Amino acid sequence: MERIFQAHSPGEAGEILQQNWEHWLMTTTRWREILSYDPRPATGCSPKETLWTKNKAQLYHYQTSSERRYRTPVLMIYALINRPYVLDLTPGSSLVEYLVNEGFDVYLLDWGEFEWEDRDITYADLVYDYIATAARKVARSAGSKEISIIGYCMGGTMSTLYAALFNRPVLKNLVYLAAPIDFNRAGTYDVWLKAPGYDPDRIADTMELVPKSFIDWGTRMLNPMANYWGTYTRLWKTLEEGKSVHFWKVLNKWSSDNVNFPGGAYRDWIRDFYQGNKLIKNQVILRGKRVQLQRIKANILAMVGLRDHIVMPHQTAAALTYLGGNDKTYMEFPVGHGGLVLGETARMQVFPEIAYWLGERSEILSEE
Repeated sequence: MERIFQAHSPGEAGEILQQNWEHWLMTTTRWREILSYDPRPATGCSPKETLWTKNKAQLYHYQTSSERRYRTPVLMIYALINRPYVLDLTPGSSLVEYLVNEGFDVYLLDWGEFEWEDRDITYADLVYDYIATAARKVARSAGSKEISIIGYCMGGTMSTLYAALFNRPVLKNLVYLAAPIDFNRAGTYDVWLKAPGYDPDRIADTMELVPKSFIDWGTRMLNPMANYWGTYTRLWKTLEEGKSVHFWKVLNKWSSDNVNFPGGAYRDWIRDFYQGNKLIKNQVILRGKRVQLQRIKANILAMVGLRDHIVMPHQTAAALTYLGGNDKTYMEFPVGHGGLVLGETARMQVFPEIAYWLGERSEILSEE
């Protein structure tokens, strides 16, 4: 528009208007083509092998052609919502790739696609039968008595349950990425999940396997303008500015790639965590054993996004107060929930900080 006011004649102004119109038309045409016809891009591209499987879950071991520097392996655990390849989204924007290139021995537990036969799975099952076994497999594969765990979002909460209940292998380091520990003052979740009449038992009993569409709708409605309209306006702006749309495409693929939620786990998650806030009260009991946070002696790194509307910063910072141990680090970044693993801040700040912090607290392989 500024160019029009600077035009020296009506003819020049008309030419500028025509150029603007043609540019807008081309941008909009390409925008519609991407939304309608473009193939979904490849994700989770880091080379890997499947080390162990159980039910739908797979434990990945990432391969590398570079030299491994650290004996202490890193196990990544993600939430039951969406898919864990957000941690290995695309080359150049992958926490997995970054840590592998830094010399870490990296593993990831992929929960897989929960189906009808999985509807009764609970957090006790996930911790005892999946995470605990995966941790032993990782330690054995790496030839180490110690492991590190990186837990993103709900994956950090589940990692906490595991850490409080199991002593072997030794959990040396525990990294939280926007992981809720204290479920008090949980933002919009408080308004919905603690409303009178919101009964997770009734929902779980009725649905049994909570459908992916139900979970996706609830998550997106926490910030509907950004999650619905904003998704498409960001694509149009990217095209209008002549930038690559690859990152938008991989991110849009992941955000739409939801999974069903086992009704048993859904019941636990809402009733015991959000409504009861039992974790910091040491009131969570799994298979007869009490989860006591003070038993966790691992080194703690808690990383949060100051603009996170899904997990408030104080919910993760609570780990420094309630967990045992003396080595505790807290870091804040000017991003939202996904910004800790996606985008420029993640690549330039978060990933290097994780690698440095873990490197200082991991056993280095001797040069022989």
